[in-house]
Amino acid sequence: MRPNITITIPEPYLPLEEYCRRTGLSRNTAVQLISDGRLPIKPKGVKKRGLVEVNMAALTIQALSECDVALTV
Repeated sequence: MRPNITITIPEPYLPLEEYCRRTGLSRNTAVQLISDGRLPIKPKGVKKRGLVEVNMAALTIQALSECDVALTV
């Protein structure tokens, strides 16, 4: 039987500047990753000029899906 592991994501969204600070990525690199679709962001809806927030929950799920683990969301 596999053990259950609970992962808590305290901040499901991070402002782009904070994400860059924590990861060490330059803002230009992060913007390029967003435009390539490799860095998920919170949908902005009608407002295209709003705060850009990185979807940390999606990144966590993506990272876990690349491992040999069974996910239950």
